[in-house]
Amino acid sequence: MPTLSFKNKRGLSLIETILLSVLLHSAFLLYIPSLNLKTAKLPIELDIDILINQPARIKEVLSTPEPKNIKPKEPRPIKEIVKSEPKARIIKPEPIALPKQNNNISPSAIKKTIESYSAKLTKSIARQKRYPRIAQMRGWQGEIIIDLKIDGQGNLIKAKIKQGSEFKILDTEGMNMVKKASPFPKPPKELESKVFNVIVPISFKLQQ
Repeated sequence: MPTLSFKNKRGLSLIETILLSVLLHSAFLLYIPSLNLKTAKLPIELDIDILINQPARIKEVLSTPEPKNIKPKEPRPIKEIVKSEPKARIIKPEPIALPKQNNNISPSAIKKTIESYSAKLTKSIARQKRYPRIAQMRGWQGEIIIDLKIDGQGNLIKAKIKQGSEFKILDTEGMNMVKKASPFPKPPKELESKVFNVIVPISFKLQQ
């Protein structure tokens, strides 16, 4: 039975504790009214205005600088150093002595000289004749008169047909004969210092 007695003792102590606590609280409640609450000093509330000097706002004025018109500097032209080449020696051509013109020759004498020279040229050009085969087959015949411009050394300067035949193939062959025969025989002394024209006939005839 010792266990039962232990439980009873524990239960009694718990009840005693509760009762003791109730008594203490009731005694405290009875004591409070007896206190003189009027003598208690309440804390004084102080209204204190704290003035804080706020610094004045500083306005920062940012002045934007105006762009300046800066003219770009023009680049200076670079001077090229050109080495002077040695000057070539200029050789002046020696004057060519031209043959003296014989102004004593009459126009009629010059005309006869050109006519005789024309006959000589006609024989020289006739040696270059090649009768076109197609003209032979078709029986084409004709005569061409060619105007030749020649210098005093017999060189051909210009040639043109003054009077042509009826057939173009004969005219072409006549001009070819002139080109093959040039340069021509040297003209007479009376014509050496002159540029003159000679009329040369070229005939194309078939032998029957």
